Amino acid sequence: MALKKSVPRPGYSVRRVNQVLATIFAFLLVAIVTEAFVNGFSQMRYLNPVVFAMSVGILSFLVVGYLIGNFAYQSHLFWARAIAIYTLVQLAIWPLHFDGEIAVPDGFKPWIWWLLGVSAIAAGTSFPFVVGVAYIVTISLGWVAIRVSPSGGSGELVLTIQDALHLFVLASIGTAMAMVLRWQAAKTDFANQNLIKSGVKIAQGEAISLEQTRLDALVHDNVLTTLLVASKAQTPEEISLASKSASEAIRKLRLDNGSLEIASSITQVSFFDAIRKKILRLYPDFQVSLNQTNDSQLSEITSQALTEATLQAADNSIKHAGRAGTRRVLLQSNGGGIKIVISDNGKGFRPSKISKDRLGIALSIIGRVKSVGGRVFIRSEPGKGTDVVLEWSPSA
Repeated sequence: MALKKSVPRPGYSVRRVNQVLATIFAFLLVAIVTEAFVNGFSQMRYLNPVVFAMSVGILSFLVVGYLIGNFAYQSHLFWARAIAIYTLVQLAIWPLHFDGEIAVPDGFKPWIWWLLGVSAIAAGTSFPFVVGVAYIVTISLGWVAIRVSPSGGSGELVLTIQDALHLFVLASIGTAMAMVLRWQAAKTDFANQNLIKSGVKIAQGEAISLEQTRLDALVHDNVLTTLLVASKAQTPEEISLASKSASEAIRKLRLDNGSLEIASSITQVSFFDAIRKKILRLYPDFQVSLNQTNDSQLSEITSQALTEATLQAADNSIKHAGRAGTRRVLLQSNGGGIKIVISDNGKGFRPSKISKDRLGIALSIIGRVKSVGGRVFIRSEPGKGTDVVLEWSPSA
């Protein structure tokens, strides 16, 4: 059985650009369709009234669907494609609009002409690139075929070709501008993700470095104690104590050096210190507080997952919470476990309304923490801010 290929979800900046473009297109669509209807009603005496009424009704439904989908649900792709397909179909069946019993005057220009440009842009920006280009070419050639026919007013071929070229250029420019904006937004998303990834690596390196320094200090303290005992040893008992102290120091040196080479774990102290520095460096708007900590060990995988989830939650707050007056990160030790709370008093949201495929939450936060046996709790309401709670314990 073939596996279904997953389509990566656009990043935050790309989604924002798409939403802005869709909103601009919505106002343009209303203006152009209104103009088309005005011209259509002025041509009623030449058209089949039943076919014209059906065309107006279907187009009105699609426009209303686009407006509701865009402004209420931030989902416009289906409706943009439907409008593009509708216009292409209308162009193909245009002779059915024409009432052959009534002569069309010179200079007659079918009302559907006013829809071609906006429909071509809708196709170029909503369909895959190749399909969009094919649509723009097809609808430009289709206009030539209709315009020079009797039902299209028997327009002059040269002028009709000029109209088709103008249509092609307009649609191509609109599509190209949308593609450039999306490309730039995708670069921004890529840079942000790399920033978080590099932040995780740096925080991990700092934590390991702090841990190594701490262990080195402990080991050196043991060595120094051994030297002091040995320097003062005079009696057989003192010499024996110095010998045992030296053996213990050598044993710790071997164990600690081996563990540092593997770098398989760090303490909560080092982890909290490193993640605090990283958050303040990347997101200076946050206040970071440390409740309590201890020397419990964290594996490298666990510390990396918690770091990634914390940085992603902080990044989401910056992008989505609006102008929050307060942003905090609380680092707290629960025995051998860890609790991290990322909170803000921004605009908030309803967690139940978040799509399950929202990668910033489902994968980057919840998925990462669950992968190491932790749990995530999200508390948020519109207008009341957001709390993202990460919990992990050795027994989880």
